[in-house]
Amino acid sequence: MKVFDLPVHRVSSWIFNCYLVGDDSDPLVAVDPGLPVVTERALALVRLALGRDPSDVTTIVSTHGHSDHVGGVADLQRSSGATALLPARCEQYLGGEAARTFPLVESSLRFMAVWGQQRMEFTALRQFAATGRSVGFGSSNRMRCDFDVGGYVADGDTLPGAPGWEVVHAPGHSDDSTCFYHPESATLLSGDAVVTHDGVAWFNPEYVDLPTANATEERLRTLEVRHLLPGHGLPVTAPDVWATARPSTTPPSGRSVLARCSRRFGRWG
Repeated sequence: MKVFDLPVHRVSSWIFNCYLVGDDSDPLVAVDPGLPVVTERALALVRLALGRDPSDVTTIVSTHGHSDHVGGVADLQRSSGATALLPARCEQYLGGEAARTFPLVESSLRFMAVWGQQRMEFTALRQFAATGRSVGFGSSNRMRCDFDVGGYVADGDTLPGAPGWEVVHAPGHSDDSTCFYHPESATLLSGDAVVTHDGVAWFNPEYVDLPTANATEERLRTLEVRHLLPGHGLPVTAPDVWATARPSTTPPSGRSVLARCSRRFGRWG
């Protein structure tokens, strides 16, 4: 699915979004192929919708090392031969540093409103549980990889294979969290630094460190963003996406069961 007439396509399964950056004859960059089912759909899009060969995907990059953002990298790498890149902090994790993780139950209760924003798929849920035990980090503070890492991206870099896209370090949700920003079109591929709920941006209420998350929010708000492409939730477009954006400490609005449960049990404050 093409997003907002940008040279970006989105595939997803439940709340797990993957983006393909590039169009026509451009090399393709896959961002966050987090589950095998998402990778299957990305490859189908390349072949059928774009009429391209999997080898045209030359770069795979994850916005952070959580299992649901790296769980499909190995499958895509095998099919395409692409170079897989990770945020720079992941090099330390793979070297043995323990990654900080957030309290799973407490954070999930705040985040759960996002679960209802995209159609539930049990395949995605099963694969999410499986990849959490075998690749990336999150359920464990030790990062594991089942793919070849070809390099790392750091704040201020140009995203390899995607001219015009800048790497923005955006810690808070995790210490390695990263966004990709395209100033010319005012587009932010936000990973999990910013999610969406009910058509507005929401700075992620799952975080390892609130002051760091707040600092990232301040920094991202200085960027002009008209198109927000989140790791979870539906893309949002507006003259100023930040005008209605909610801080990470603001409970979700809405009357859905998940939103009400989030407000009641999420321990906001």
